[in-house]
Amino acid sequence: MRSIELVLDDRSDQVVRGLWQSLVAAELPSLGHSGTNDPHVTLAAGESIPMPIGLDHPLPTELRVAGVLLFPAGPGRHVFGLGVVVDEPLARFHRAVHQAAPGSLDPSSPGRWSPHVTLARRIRDVDLPTALRAVAADAPLPEVLTVGGLRHWDGDTKVTTPLA
Repeated sequence: MRSIELVLDDRSDQVVRGLWQSLVAAELPSLGHSGTNDPHVTLAAGESIPMPIGLDHPLPTELRVAGVLLFPAGPGRHVFGLGVVVDEPLARFHRAVHQAAPGSLDPSSPGRWSPHVTLARRIRDVDLPTALRAVAADAPLPEVLTVGGLRHWDGDTKVTTPLA
């Protein structure tokens, strides 16, 4: 699998890592259990997403957090994340990425995409109330996350290439 992702600036990265650690402290699934994850928003994903060619559209600067988002992840489980509002700058950038790097899977294509920052994968439904309390315990959820760059991830080779 390959993907093109927006990464966060240092401050926003630390905010998300803090939420990951809140889940770890509550003994729940969390991307904080792995030292190899970076908080990000996937723009395009697929088996052969190329490096974007001719992408000259400005990066969005901020991502407005819509709240908590859940995706089905098998019986009795969900992906737990922060939903991101698709405002006009983000929608334009997303379309530009897909034009510059075609071949994504349908869920990440324009008109089907639900941008988010993943907090946990395959969290049990019965643990969702505890997860909500854990991420809201120390502070309210962030209202805005600041974009720090763009990268291409190649899951086969485990190589991350900064793009912007």
